[in-house]
Amino acid sequence: MSRKMFRFFDPKSEVDFVRFFKPSLILAAVFPVFAILGAMVLGLNWGIDFMGGTEMQVQFPKPVEAPEIRKVLENLGYDKNQVQSYGAKENNEMLIRVERMDTFTQEDINRIQKALVGDVGKAEVNLHPNSQDRLLVKLEAPKGGSLSAIKSQEEKLAKWLDDKSGFRLRQGASIMHDDSSEGFVQYNVLFMGVSDKIAEALTAKFGEVEVRRVDFVDSQVSQQLRTDGVLAVFWAILAILIYIIIRFDLFFAPGMVMCLVQDTFGAFLVFVLLRYEFDLPSVAALLTVVGVSVNNTIVVYDRIRETLPPGDRHKIPIEEVTRCVNKAVNDTLSRTINTALTVLFTSVSLWIFAGGVLKSFAAVLTIGLGLGAFSSTFAAPAAYLFMMRHFRIRVAEARANQHKGFTREEKAQGVV
Repeated sequence: MSRKMFRFFDPKSEVDFVRFFKPSLILAAVFPVFAILGAMVLGLNWGIDFMGGTEMQVQFPKPVEAPEIRKVLENLGYDKNQVQSYGAKENNEMLIRVERMDTFTQEDINRIQKALVGDVGKAEVNLHPNSQDRLLVKLEAPKGGSLSAIKSQEEKLAKWLDDKSGFRLRQGASIMHDDSSEGFVQYNVLFMGVSDKIAEALTAKFGEVEVRRVDFVDSQVSQQLRTDGVLAVFWAILAILIYIIIRFDLFFAPGMVMCLVQDTFGAFLVFVLLRYEFDLPSVAALLTVVGVSVNNTIVVYDRIRETLPPGDRHKIPIEEVTRCVNKAVNDTLSRTINTALTVLFTSVSLWIFAGGVLKSFAAVLTIGLGLGAFSSTFAAPAAYLFMMRHFRIRVAEARANQHKGFTREEKAQGVV
């Protein structure tokens, strides 16, 4: 005994979707406007990838859960953080990322300068303009001003800062001669302030930890990542549009553009309204939404083409086109709902129970998939019907004029 596939709607009793087409077009235009205005007014909660920050690979003496580490980081003031396991579980290693914050307060700088003046004489200490982990230290030039004398002064300054500043220098090239002018020598000093503070707090909480690696994402790299993320979404949408223009005709393309814009910006509203961090995984989530949206819309468009009568579609009465579009939407409705629900069950579960990066990723997928089902059912066929209703006659006339040629009177008047 064969069983019929489960359907949400009986295709024999069609729903009149056409009456919802006009409101759906208005709604499709609202999402991008809200998303753009919201981003301009509220701004985005940029993640570490796009704001710059510090990444640490830390090994713990015992197994530690990520929420426990996040609590320690929040107590230090690093509310923007990412914590995930790294490598084999038995190694007890975690990857910790925090937003770059000022290592030095003005009080720290003043204290270091006062102590330095008391020990070595004339000195001036300032925060580096392009880095929050660097100081610019000006000392009176050594007598003679030779390279060897400057090198000796540099070594003494490094030892003094490491011992008495209260901050540890970064390993390797932590200090370098930056400039010499008007009897002073300026040194560019690199510190390990953020990672030291975190390592000390983690050790106090969980026992002696080993910081195995520290990397920094500076402002230039984060700006480049931000640009690359925007370009990735742009090029993905452009490539899909080229594919749609090749596969379908210009009457279908505007609906696809509308769906892509609505679904992408609608999912983007998650970051604007819910204040989730926008980082590189967020770009991946938006690209996933773009792909799923296109998949649903192509299925509906294919069914519309199959339902339309054969022959020149520009000569089909608009009433018949409307009937065929409505039938195509009804035929694909159960398929759209079934495929959307299978993914929504997973994405909603992750949204509710997951944490960290997965939570925002699942939120974007959930909103994006819901909008994708809506746009492929309403906005896409509505845009196609709008194009056929208002532009098919003009296209037919333009094609006819291409093959008509010029009359004798027109040729006599020089119209060639």
